[in-house]
Amino acid sequence: MTAEKKSTFSKNSLFLYAAYISTCLEDRAWSFCISLCMQMLGGMRMVSIEQLFEGLLQIALSGHLGKLFDRLSRKTAILTVVPFNNLSIVGAAALLFACLSISDLNSWLFTVLLISAMCLCAINRLFLNAEKFIVGRDWVMVIGDNGLLSNMNATLTTLDQATNVIAPILTGALVTIFDLKTTVAIFGIGSLVSMASKTFFLRSLYMRNPELHFKETDDKAMILDEEDQDPPSRTRGVISTYYYQNTFPAAFGMTLLFMTVMGFDGLAVGYGSSAGLPDVILGAFRSYGSFAGILGAISYAFFEKQYSVATSGFIGLVVQQVFAVLAVVSIWMKGSPMDLSGYFGNFTIQLWWHDLVHSFDGANITTTQPHIDWHNFTSNGVSLDSIFMFLIAIASARYGLWCLDLAITHIMQVNIPENERNTVFGVHNAICNTFSVLKDLLVIILPLPSTFAICILISYAFVTSGHIFFIYYLVKSKTFSTIGRRLSKLNVETDADPEKTDVMERL
Repeated sequence: MTAEKKSTFSKNSLFLYAAYISTCLEDRAWSFCISLCMQMLGGMRMVSIEQLFEGLLQIALSGHLGKLFDRLSRKTAILTVVPFNNLSIVGAAALLFACLSISDLNSWLFTVLLISAMCLCAINRLFLNAEKFIVGRDWVMVIGDNGLLSNMNATLTTLDQATNVIAPILTGALVTIFDLKTTVAIFGIGSLVSMASKTFFLRSLYMRNPELHFKETDDKAMILDEEDQDPPSRTRGVISTYYYQNTFPAAFGMTLLFMTVMGFDGLAVGYGSSAGLPDVILGAFRSYGSFAGILGAISYAFFEKQYSVATSGFIGLVVQQVFAVLAVVSIWMKGSPMDLSGYFGNFTIQLWWHDLVHSFDGANITTTQPHIDWHNFTSNGVSLDSIFMFLIAIASARYGLWCLDLAITHIMQVNIPENERNTVFGVHNAICNTFSVLKDLLVIILPLPSTFAICILISYAFVTSGHIFFIYYLVKSKTFSTIGRRLSKLNVETDADPEKTDVMERL
């Protein structure tokens, strides 16, 4: 077979993008649907509990699953994750459909079905993320090369965010036209269609690329490890494998960004819903956030080519920091639900425990529809200024987030050995979810909109800490001084001073 010339939009790349967009579409639409279901069945606390289920499973298994896939062939690995991913959606959809159909919400059957649905959602998230990492972190390195990596990463992120524009609007429209129960059933059936399409594209891609049939061997890695005098990869645990990477400060800084309620996940949807915003408006905000993420991905590719990875990441850091400050400001604006004195003045452990225990019996189910007065910009007489500022800020921050995310991802892909790639990204995902679980625990402890301001302030502290770790990596790797300088000038300086070659390789 004649080798196809590698480019960002070659036929091989298009097969990769087609499979990835199917994964992203099912991910974004299903996760938004789950958030709506949990908000309806138990409010923000139920959203947090469901996300806690997902996070705990990934913390426990993500790193070990990645290490297992590093030992398997790429074909075996992808044939494992795709069925687990899609069939778990089918099972969870069936259970949620049953929960939404039960009239007696205090029955033991409702509780069992709901907990079982959460478990399947957690399994789905574990294998869905594994599928994304295999295709978007490993296969992309084989299909492209270092010269194309930035463009291909940016394209994958753009596709991911494009589906995040489409999926919430589509989900909100389906819920409006039909109802939530029917929408859940539609997604269950759609998951089977998605599995068939991904199988076709991934099989075609695998057959067309003999490079995907081979991996760097452990024996070769052992020789390299012995030369570097580092612990051999076979004898390291998954955590130490992650820690020994020279990219650790940047990667760990990225994980800190997951300890935030200022991301557009189920908590933001629940917070907006508690303020009386309809599902379609929430979907539109989420889509706007995805559009901002697309612009961030496109900007990353441009700045990376004209300047450097360090410059692209630093621009993203500054933009995200600015909008994070605006999100913090929103808690003091007109219409803010913050009422710390009222909450803690009436707080008792007994009442908090009672509410937590009854989260699963449907006692907190939401059925009333708020009255939106767009002329006066109020919901049930309460100003929408605060919630709109918060949602606009966190959605706009996605521009900076994805510039920074792509920069760190590129740094990790280029520097991590091939035979450790799934292990490192698996541990990375587990640590990300550790902080995400801490966020969910925080909201479970402080579940009301009146205490959400505390969660926002703590989130800001973690986001800022993540930014500091990234800056530390730039200083440590001697790339901080390259920020804002064009690559053409840096290349000239490298030719004149060969000692700067190592720095340029990190760009």
